Amino acid sequence: MTGTIFVETLRRNWRQILYWGISLALLGWMIAAIVQDVDILKQYEQIAKNFPPALLQLFGAEDAATLTTPEGFITYGFFGYSLLILAVYAVIAGLGVTANEEDAGIMDIVLSLPVPRWRVVLEKLAAYMLIMVAIIAVSFLGLLIGAQMSPVMREVNLMRLVEGTLNMIPSSLLMIAITTFAAAIVRRKNTATGIAAAVIVGSYFVDFLGKSASQSALGGVRAVSFFSYYDPQAVLVNGLNVGHVALLLAITGLLVAGTVWAFQRRDVGV
Repeated sequence: MTGTIFVETLRRNWRQILYWGISLALLGWMIAAIVQDVDILKQYEQIAKNFPPALLQLFGAEDAATLTTPEGFITYGFFGYSLLILAVYAVIAGLGVTANEEDAGIMDIVLSLPVPRWRVVLEKLAAYMLIMVAIIAVSFLGLLIGAQMSPVMREVNLMRLVEGTLNMIPSSLLMIAITTFAAAIVRRKNTATGIAAAVIVGSYFVDFLGKSASQSALGGVRAVSFFSYYDPQAVLVNGLNVGHVALLLAITGLLVAGTVWAFQRRDVGV
């Protein structure tokens, strides 16, 4: 029956929504609730002035002055870290589509069932991507509760917080697709993990170096990094960039198609 693999994958992994979602929700709650007045933001700015500018940019803050605004503080404290945390889960989820069972030597048993390979890939991918979206939704609840507890954070436009949270979805799904594609083109789980990690970490540092050298030719290199299209601070100030979202989702779709194509055409390790 169509959907059986999807449902079974959700049944086995739904608890990850609680583990990862509540952890991120607590982070969002803490970051938003901790700021009870503007003076606290000014204190953080004074502390941040002692940090190298590169360190601030590493987590999404352009400079120390950014931390004096509620939007900048949430960007640095929550959205800047959250996608990095979700990158870890994205790799774990991507490996769960084919690599884990292939590495354990049981994928041949799964494929001996009257189920085409493309259904195994697509239904598992859909389940893990749905779990990822649910984790992000739970994290938003923590951020929202924390914001309501802070007079300063209540000034942040609620719709901007929603858009900032939605902005995490395309990049998170893309990282799952990167990992799944890597696992579809190589047999060894460790190799697939290394490829996915190298692409994600490499993309992050390309974006970081591009921001640090924005006035030089190196600044243009940012365009090849999917992290440059994440840009949570711009989203909280100006709203969701539909073009960036569409681009990331389109690349995700291409990687999913490539995963199905590659997995159907190679021998499965046993």
